[in-house]
Amino acid sequence: MVSRCSVQPLVSVVILYYKRREIIEQTLRSVLDQEYENLEIILVDNHSEDDVSEIVARLDGGIRLIEMPANAGACAGRNVGIRAARGEYIVFVDDDVCFSDSGEVARVVRTFTERPDMHVLALQVCDPHTGRVRLREWCHTRPYDPYAEKEFETVWFGEGASAFRREVFDTCGLYYEPLYYGAEGHDMVVRILDRGFRILHTPGIRVLHWASESGRSLDRQYYYFTRNFIWMACKDYRPWDGFRFLVPKLLMMAYFAARTSTYRPVLRGIRDGLTGLPTAWRDRTPISRGTLSFLAEQEKWRPNVFVRFARHRAQPQI
Repeated sequence: MVSRCSVQPLVSVVILYYKRREIIEQTLRSVLDQEYENLEIILVDNHSEDDVSEIVARLDGGIRLIEMPANAGACAGRNVGIRAARGEYIVFVDDDVCFSDSGEVARVVRTFTERPDMHVLALQVCDPHTGRVRLREWCHTRPYDPYAEKEFETVWFGEGASAFRREVFDTCGLYYEPLYYGAEGHDMVVRILDRGFRILHTPGIRVLHWASESGRSLDRQYYYFTRNFIWMACKDYRPWDGFRFLVPKLLMMAYFAARTSTYRPVLRGIRDGLTGLPTAWRDRTPISRGTLSFLAEQEKWRPNVFVRFARHRAQPQI
């Protein structure tokens, strides 16, 4: 008799961990509780130095723990997990993200099976207290209302709430490690689209984001996002297209800085973004005109600037 798991594709769940001990056990339990049988769990400890191995040993669920010798950043940490993963599908959940129920991984596999035209799934990110979509994580071009509960093709996914066919990484490469942290998903998105892959928003596959504040200081976020936007404008676009990408991003960061009186990290990000341009130029792989046209078509769905400012006032999207 053939066992059930022997005919299921292997799914690798990759969790990048750094100093969120207060929530990581809940995250791991939500993965261990999945009904899907052919599953491997990879926990990458990005040199947290807070003995997460004790929690892994206590759970005794076959979790593979990879301990980094130094904090190499989010991009390198995710890449370690990708290289270690053996699954046909790779699912990412961050260390403060839990599956909503025990059937989520099975839904990932079913969606990939039913939608062979889609290669990346943007999971629905919900508030653990209300169960509703977290507005802060709604970065899709389509408006939250009425599209939050609809399936649609998108040009965004949350790095810690997404699922991939392995072929995406085999073809497009891994996360761009010089970015370290912040907006690394956008760089991956344009490369994915440029190679002909597609991304699907999946409201039926839900995760709960506890949004731990560890590592989310304004200084850290404003610095890395500003710097990385400059590098991505150079790396992923031709000069004029990069300028058109960059100006709105820098205006957004200036708005955040003014709103919170947090100017120095943005200015440092600009300085280091400019000084790091030779590296970005060396690694540049500008996307095609066809990809730019597809992105432009998707942008037509985005709400006007007044609606977006109102949303940023409620919950800044960074």
